[in-house]
Amino acid sequence: MNADHKQMFSFLIQFLQLVVLVIAVAGLFLTVGRKDATLLNNVNEISDLRSISSDLVKASIESTTTNREQDRRLTELRSRIDRLEIGR
Repeated sequence: MNADHKQMFSFLIQFLQLVVLVIAVAGLFLTVGRKDATLLNNVNEISDLRSISSDLVKASIESTTTNREQDRRLTELRSRIDRLEIGR
């Protein structure tokens, strides 16, 4: 091999190393980008779940309050009926 061939071969190897390095760096950025997107998606879903659970707790409290109010009214009606029956 003469000097031109050695220089050309050396240049080709360096160029291939550069291409491999660029591909590796691009792959690294893609991996980091995907992980960031996944984390952002998870944060949004957790926020939605937090909102849903908060609404469920509020609905449960309102339901309990409504049930208590109905129980109170039924108790009052029962006592009124008892008074009417005793008065007979």
